[in-house]
Amino acid sequence: MAETKNKTTFFYSRTEKGFIVENCRKHWKNEVEEVLERAKKACANTFVFTHRWDMERCEMPVSFGEKIDWTYQYKGDFEWTVNLNRARFMAELGQAYWLTGEEKFAEAYIRLMKDWIAQNPLTEEEIYQSEARQYNVKDTWRKLDSGIRITNWIKGYFCVRESPAWTDDVERLFHDALKLHGNYLSIAYTPHDKQSNWGFLETNGLFQIAILFPELEESSNWLKLAVERLETMCRLQVFEDGMHNEQSPMYHHEVLHCLFEPVLLARINHLQVPQTLVDSLDRLFTGSLSFVKPDGHQPMLSDSDDTDSRDVLTRGAVLFERGDLKSQGYEMLDYEGIWYYGQKGMETYRNLKSQLPEFCSIHMEQAGYSVMRSGWSSDARYLIFDGGHMDIIRAHGHDDFLHFDLHAFGKDLLLDTGRYTYMENDYRRYFKESFNHNTTSVDGKSISGYQSSWSWKNVAQPREHYWNSQPAFDYVQAGHNGYWRLDDPVQVLRQIFYVKPSYWILVDTFRSHEEHDFTQHFHFAEKLAVGIDPDSSFVEAASADGVKLKLLQLDPVSLSQEECWISRNYNDKNKSTKIEASKKGKGFTRFVTILIPYREEEEPDFTVEKIDVFNTRSERLSETDVTALEMKRGKESEIILFSHDGPNSFQFSGTHLTGEVLFVKRKDGFEQSFVVKV
Repeated sequence: MAETKNKTTFFYSRTEKGFIVENCRKHWKNEVEEVLERAKKACANTFVFTHRWDMERCEMPVSFGEKIDWTYQYKGDFEWTVNLNRARFMAELGQAYWLTGEEKFAEAYIRLMKDWIAQNPLTEEEIYQSEARQYNVKDTWRKLDSGIRITNWIKGYFCVRESPAWTDDVERLFHDALKLHGNYLSIAYTPHDKQSNWGFLETNGLFQIAILFPELEESSNWLKLAVERLETMCRLQVFEDGMHNEQSPMYHHEVLHCLFEPVLLARINHLQVPQTLVDSLDRLFTGSLSFVKPDGHQPMLSDSDDTDSRDVLTRGAVLFERGDLKSQGYEMLDYEGIWYYGQKGMETYRNLKSQLPEFCSIHMEQAGYSVMRSGWSSDARYLIFDGGHMDIIRAHGHDDFLHFDLHAFGKDLLLDTGRYTYMENDYRRYFKESFNHNTTSVDGKSISGYQSSWSWKNVAQPREHYWNSQPAFDYVQAGHNGYWRLDDPVQVLRQIFYVKPSYWILVDTFRSHEEHDFTQHFHFAEKLAVGIDPDSSFVEAASADGVKLKLLQLDPVSLSQEECWISRNYNDKNKSTKIEASKKGKGFTRFVTILIPYREEEEPDFTVEKIDVFNTRSERLSETDVTALEMKRGKESEIILFSHDGPNSFQFSGTHLTGEVLFVKRKDGFEQSFVVKV
């Protein structure tokens, strides 16, 4: 074992090794097995990317034999190359070394480090010559991957450096690699990085080199630079509502991770950082809490996978001692959390009182996401609606204006189709265009114009956004100008009314001069049995264990059923079912859809009726003026009124109210009325 000069403290130290190993093996057996399996493969020059937070997963192992090709592209996908060069396996080789005590893992770490360094030299001249390519020098030296790679090397280093195989020569080689990465990351930073998740992932690497290895000549300058960059990026990228400005849950969590590590390392090493970093991180955790599904997973919006994010909430609960985060996290500190926090963190989490969040349903104003919940239990009913603009840099955003996911009783029912690939092919276009989201389309045209995997034209902008949440209901509406570009422009508006805790009413309206084809798109989760009732306009979907969703159309529509793809993880797609509801119309055209999730043994007894509405002169109003319906459920009933001609004074069903969206609840002779939107 070489003597190291490091005087700072990492997340984990030798003194906590026994505790970490014992508790990981005791509480997280599956995670330990996964880490050991991937580490064993790396020892044999075989690589697979199956960690839950691998940004582009690939479950197919690739073996290289004697010589590794660090530029290899599996099936032509460059994302495989970058995953290889991000080197999560180096961190896991370190963990495997501690978990087993087997020298082969330390020896593999050293061999792979030497091989990578030998095959991937870099000069300062090359860095500056790559300025026109945003300093992405070559396939193995991109800024993003280099920031991730060096943090993974560092994680492995703090385990394997105690091996007899870790000699003074290896220590010097590792330090040379740190200096090379630090120099590159300090130079390779652009104005675009300030606004992109790339900047955070790069700067986390620079920060860790600087704070953990102060003996390096440039460390103090690099540390100052990294902190300045983090502060600037927090101000630019973290919305007040807690969402990262690329509006992708997947990349929101990558940014959160790359701010979490510097903030935690600064705390461990008693380094004072700007409060902006701490406050921004706290808001990012709140953002994660805001959109987390009842099953603990993130929604698959805007290039996101179906990833369990409870580990993120668990770590945030420890750092900020927040019982609301713990309520949606794991019962005990997660596997990686044990490595980050050790015994003290585990005790903190154990003693932290779990408490439900102060909010339930929530509107994220800057991101444009609206989340409607019946509660915080794992079997709660949940809908997330996207009524906001496409992401700020228009990279990971999909053409999903007015899309929504619906989850109930532990089951995905209607959901985003995912991302599947970043390769420039028909599948990339398929998963990004609006037809393959739960939204609406006009004349078979996508809302915005797809150009390529990372670019759009004629990007639609939101219009008429409004949110109101009360104990009895949630209401959201949004439109967009995506179809104003047509020769005969079309105005689009989607309204969603949630009668808590039972059902949703979806009203889609279109305004045009000429006739158009209008379509609603509904994508169902895999393995649901989906069918169209031939005698009436409703669709029913059912899971094998009896969770059901009924979609009832109030007006005549043409219903069709076809296959679609759902991609829960990168490189993985499965067939599912899509329903389209269509009609032709001109002037004013509407769809009214009632969405009722329920358990088979609790099928609701309900009837739906249109009701007449009159103005103050007792003149009956037409359905182009107003939509009003009554839902009767046993002794309860609800009346919901949507004015299509702005606020007015309405008489209906023995009630007189003024506004644009109105709600009346009746039960046992008692009536409550609400002006939802004036």
